[in-house]
Amino acid sequence: MKKIMKSLAVVFALCTLSAMPAQAKSPEMSQNTELQQQRYVVVNGVNVRLRFEPNLNSSYLHYDNGTPRYAPKGTKLKYLGQKGDFYYVEYAGYKVYISKQYSYLSGSSTSSAATSSTGKYYVVVNGTNVRLRTGPSTNYPYFTWNDGSPCYLPKGSYLNYVGQAGDFYKCTYQGHTVYISKKFSYITK
Repeated sequence: MKKIMKSLAVVFALCTLSAMPAQAKSPEMSQNTELQQQRYVVVNGVNVRLRFEPNLNSSYLHYDNGTPRYAPKGTKLKYLGQKGDFYYVEYAGYKVYISKQYSYLSGSSTSSAATSSTGKYYVVVNGTNVRLRTGPSTNYPYFTWNDGSPCYLPKGSYLNYVGQAGDFYKCTYQGHTVYISKKFSYITK
């Protein structure tokens, strides 16, 4: 009788476990996955090579005849991560790297590169005579100096990275909080 009771207890336990729903993802995990899926990298240059390693000496994506395979300007690439001055992306089934100099990160994200323990981050201007905004959209006025004169930043200028809001980086520049479009800038250490 004891053997039958033990057998029934084991069968009952197995039936109970198999009837239980699979463990659901925590809300935080689901939210982070959704946010990660919403992020993409936009190509912001012409004839930009997509590389197999995150450096300029790496081989690049090409057709069978050896001709480079470019993603047209404005193409949205699935964001997979970043390494140094490159974004890791997916394009046409290939996992490749694109220079931050010729692209920008877009989409929703709650993560901030500034919270990394690896050091301070900067935003580098990647356009000519780029103007800063007082808020994170084109609806905000341009940033001007106290005398009302416009503030133009040359390509290669560095700003202190604070965070991001939509398609804009929040920065500090000469003691002022300003915003710059991701289309004309990229993050670096």
